[in-house]
Amino acid sequence: MNEYIDKRKCLAKYGLEKWAKIEGDRRRQATPLELTDKKGSPFWFVLSSDLLNLVSEIERSRGFLASLKLPQKLLDRLSSDNQKREAYYSSHIEGAVTSLEVALLHLDKPSRRDYEDESLQMIVNNRDALDSIRAQSSNPFSHGLICELQKILVRNTHKQKPITVGSYRQGPIYVVDGQGQVVYEGPPASAASAMMESYVRWLNDETGLHPLIKAALAHLYFVHVHPFDDGNGRSARALSNLYLMKRDYQFINFLAPSDYFDHHRGDYYRAIQNAEAHGSDATFFILYYLKALAQQLNKVQTEIQKENKVNDIRDLLSAKVHAQLDKKQIKALQWMLDNPNAMIRGSH
Repeated sequence: MNEYIDKRKCLAKYGLEKWAKIEGDRRRQATPLELTDKKGSPFWFVLSSDLLNLVSEIERSRGFLASLKLPQKLLDRLSSDNQKREAYYSSHIEGAVTSLEVALLHLDKPSRRDYEDESLQMIVNNRDALDSIRAQSSNPFSHGLICELQKILVRNTHKQKPITVGSYRQGPIYVVDGQGQVVYEGPPASAASAMMESYVRWLNDETGLHPLIKAALAHLYFVHVHPFDDGNGRSARALSNLYLMKRDYQFINFLAPSDYFDHHRGDYYRAIQNAEAHGSDATFFILYYLKALAQQLNKVQTEIQKENKVNDIRDLLSAKVHAQLDKKQIKALQWMLDNPNAMIRGSH
């Protein structure tokens, strides 16, 4: 049984005795963290074989991308395209209803623009926040950095019902589902502030954990604390990206993890909820987060492969070779240029 199974599924398939054994084994193999949950118990995780395999896969992809001598124009395009997608999907998870097509039209416009449409404002703010954290990649984590991030994310929103902006919340917070049911209650405001002290200190400590695992935990713990009145999910996703930048995982600039999170949203929420439901076992979320990175890395490698094939065909269409081709050959090559995805499928 390779799956890191949750209690509900295990009880349904195998019964209580099997779950008791699994839970006991996990506790014995657990790596405890300095970060504590809202009940004061430490978060922990299991270095499972699936988790180790995902770390290895991502590290191989990282090495492969670093070894490529790619044109700066291509790198700039990949970075720009994926930053826009990250801004869009991270906002879409939180309820932005603007279509991707409309959002992309506005994401090329100057930053810090005001919109009447709050949904579009969320997306543009997210783009501005991602720009902001890139500029912070050489600075240590701080409360000021985190609060400024939230300030950018919620700018020109909540006009009907003002919230605390640029500082941690002063009151309780509840997460509700689409039916208005409370699915999570954050720690009291006083506890949240103390937990953020531990969080900032932990983020700046570069010893111990593998950076990929720590990036997942940076995301999970932030949403557990929910330190702001609004902007918690978007802040968590941006901060995990920033952590990877700081640890020299520059591939994050060419990915849009929120694209994966949004398209696998049920699993995303379930991974977060499973951590709390299983005594702060963060393994559920770490596995999910690493799968998202691995999928996005595969996606960008396919994009690079497609670009290389297109360039190879363009070389064939140079003036010298062009003169040696008949009309059918030229037409076939032009079709391949116009349908690069078909070339990728056919190459497997």
